Amino acid sequence: MASPFDLIFGISAIAFNLLIAAVFILSRSEKMQLVQRVGLGLIALGIPFTVVLIHTIAAGNNLYIRVALAVVLAYIVTELLFDFILHFDFRSRFITHFPYIILEYGAFVGLIYTAFTINDFWGWAVSVTFWIAMAALIYYFTGKKKSKKKKK
Repeated sequence: MASPFDLIFGISAIAFNLLIAAVFILSRSEKMQLVQRVGLGLIALGIPFTVVLIHTIAAGNNLYIRVALAVVLAYIVTELLFDFILHFDFRSRFITHFPYIILEYGAFVGLIYTAFTINDFWGWAVSVTFWIAMAALIYYFTGKKKSKKKKK
């Protein structure tokens, strides 16, 4: 039987990937108020991930799991700090955006790794939602923008 912490992690990891997908889709549609709300939901996932990290430290679990969770939390803190507190546009410059992208993919990899250490069900569920996020990213970069019709 899985522990409650495994359940908390699995649900939070799936929510993380789906919220990232929602951010990509809403950003492409230029619905920035909704992006902010979804972003707050993503930031709120820092709470269950912190609980799980504290549990893994207390239980003396695998060091790699602790590192993976720390990377996820570092990503969430980065989002909170730059997007919600400092309002710093780090995405407009490669020199600041590239480390952020590395951190984001580190979080994705960490979620998938940790999910597979729980069991195959959670591993595959988190992997599928990761690919949903990647499809949303492709949509973000290649999807057709809404055309704005001119008023006559």
